[in-house]
Amino acid sequence: MRLVIVSNRLPINLVEEDGRIVAKESVGGLATGLNSYLDSLDQNSPFSGDPLWVGWPGMYLDDPSRFDFSSRIMGKFRICPVNVTPGQMDSFYLGFCNSTLWPLFHYFPSYVAFDEASWDSYVQVNDIFRQTVESILEPDDVVWVHDYQIMLLPEMIRTSRPDVTSGFFLHIPFPSYEIFRLLPSIWRTRLLQGLLGSDLIGFHTYDYSQHFLHSVSAILGLDHHLGKIMVGDRLVKVDTFPMGIDYHKYAQAAQDQRTQDEKSELRTSLGSAKIMLSIDRLDYSKGIANRLKGYEKFLELYPEWHERVVLMLVVVPSRTGVGKYQEMKKQIDEFVGAINGRFGKLSWSPIIYQYTAYPLRELTMLYDISDVALVTPLRDGMNLIAKEYIAAKTDDQGVLVLSETAGAAIELGETLIVNPNSLTDLAEAIHTALETPEEEQRRVMTLLKNRLKLFDVNHWAEDFMNSLLHVKAEQLRMESTFISADAAQEVVRRCKAAPSRLLLLDYDGTLVPFHDAPSMACPSEEVRTTLQTLTALPETQVVILSGRDKHNLERCLGKLPVALVAEHGVWVRETNGQWRMIRPLLNDWKDQIRPILERFSSRVPGTFTEDKDFSMAWHYRQADRNLGTQRARELAETLRGLASNVGIQILQSPMVVEVRSAGISKAVAAMHFSSIRDWDFILAMGDAESDEEMFKTLPDHAVTLRVGHDLSHATYNIRNPRAAGVLLKNFTL
Repeated sequence: MRLVIVSNRLPINLVEEDGRIVAKESVGGLATGLNSYLDSLDQNSPFSGDPLWVGWPGMYLDDPSRFDFSSRIMGKFRICPVNVTPGQMDSFYLGFCNSTLWPLFHYFPSYVAFDEASWDSYVQVNDIFRQTVESILEPDDVVWVHDYQIMLLPEMIRTSRPDVTSGFFLHIPFPSYEIFRLLPSIWRTRLLQGLLGSDLIGFHTYDYSQHFLHSVSAILGLDHHLGKIMVGDRLVKVDTFPMGIDYHKYAQAAQDQRTQDEKSELRTSLGSAKIMLSIDRLDYSKGIANRLKGYEKFLELYPEWHERVVLMLVVVPSRTGVGKYQEMKKQIDEFVGAINGRFGKLSWSPIIYQYTAYPLRELTMLYDISDVALVTPLRDGMNLIAKEYIAAKTDDQGVLVLSETAGAAIELGETLIVNPNSLTDLAEAIHTALETPEEEQRRVMTLLKNRLKLFDVNHWAEDFMNSLLHVKAEQLRMESTFISADAAQEVVRRCKAAPSRLLLLDYDGTLVPFHDAPSMACPSEEVRTTLQTLTALPETQVVILSGRDKHNLERCLGKLPVALVAEHGVWVRETNGQWRMIRPLLNDWKDQIRPILERFSSRVPGTFTEDKDFSMAWHYRQADRNLGTQRARELAETLRGLASNVGIQILQSPMVVEVRSAGISKAVAAMHFSSIRDWDFILAMGDAESDEEMFKTLPDHAVTLRVGHDLSHATYNIRNPRAAGVLLKNFTL
């Protein structure tokens, strides 16, 4: 089993030097994190062979033979470049990725561009990734896809390689449904379906996972149970995996003697002033302007700190060719100049500003020397800077001021958590941080360090991989419950060989798919033909059992020579006979229940009450899924409180809550038909909880099948109504 990592960028940059293409290692982010995980793989790892990393190499390879891609990079992995032209990359990366997905997912909807050409490029480049991945896939490969640039890739791979094991991790926030739904319908649908091509989908925080699940439910109509979604007959798991850092890498770099020497030199040059650090990539999501305004507010409110504190502001260049980022850089320059001009003196500059990137050792020196770190993004998926700052503190002193909208705030709750939009919050947090006693700093820092050591990047990657393999094992267990080809052939053989046959068939979800308007769900011509042919077999009784009223069944099935059971067993119509009741029932409870159902219908648009002879149903298939599900639970709970006194049963099925007279069930109707004679072959098929009692009460020799993946008392599960129809048709061949 080989690990194949797929990301937008490779963890190296390919550059041309003296006519040759050479690889230069990337620093930071996903590259640093996964390099550490690859280092940690040993003989106990589930993977074998060289890990393979697929991604864009930073340049267009007109002649790939100029680089040896078969060799291991840094002794850890091989690379496979995705060859994308500069024009394609610009439209894809600067277009849909960073002009649509990035601002939308970071809650900046006013910055979002809705450009069809950019979307087309996004689809095109994702497909180029798909072609590259498929060209190198081997049996049993495990594919781990990363981040928002290639959200369509998992489904693309699964379409042609349904056997592949794949996971996806999103490194940025997943927005709330109200934000995500701003995307055009086809875009948002394709993005969700793209991710659901994975077996496991991971997010940094519980909130992001829930936002995704909400969007899947509202847009695709797929509900979940404890984060598990059934996509067709395949299980997909959604879970939370907070990403850690390579803790020891940062701690050791900070302890390096050269780092400590440079720290002493800088400390001497700044005198006794407290040092605050702000370091971020240039991006509007990082809240750098807000942070500067908050610092300005602090200097206004606490003049006693003038000349006693310095803010080291480091802005790392990013997307330098994009107009919005150039404007942001200009704005930051102006803020710094204004604050230094307003408060500064010849002997003191409130802000030391650098527009540059630092290598690891110098970066850890800045972390270590800082008394306070300001990590206050307006929105961030995780923000590893917060964790790096803690890991690099050699004296266990320092205070972290952290935005509540950064994913890291969930794990680092002992820090000073602030609202990055509130200048007063920022100013007060800076003051509190500077005034925090050293003993309290050490207490908090020690606690946070111990946590980060335990939940480091290796823990994150191992947790994700173990969960992915667990999902695959669960898929295999589910697969084993479905009727096999051999078992299906044996059932067909038994049916054909039997002198007499009783076929008990559920209606909705078994013979016909569910329909938003129940009255419209009539069997297809193919199903009608199969039923007609089955009834022509000698000594064969076909019974259709349903929760529908008898008029609906009569309209859809009345002309077929089959027996019908309506309202879960209230009414029975023998083949070509008249409707009758198996046992006398009362429906005087309906006057008491009807106002309750109507009240719930009036509270939820898209719901309606169906009034039958001895049962009533509250349908919410056309309602908002989340509101409908919530109200259905409330309704069922309300009705159960009345059940024992009123003489009713409550039945919850997909998108409907049913109320029926006590003492009726499909099981009673099934026993009525099974007791008519000593049948040589009995088959019962259904898809819901209302069919389970029927499965349990039939004779041991009966063949029972539950449509779908749910746990059941049935002999077998069968995948869907289409598969059920195929099995029934084989009885007639």
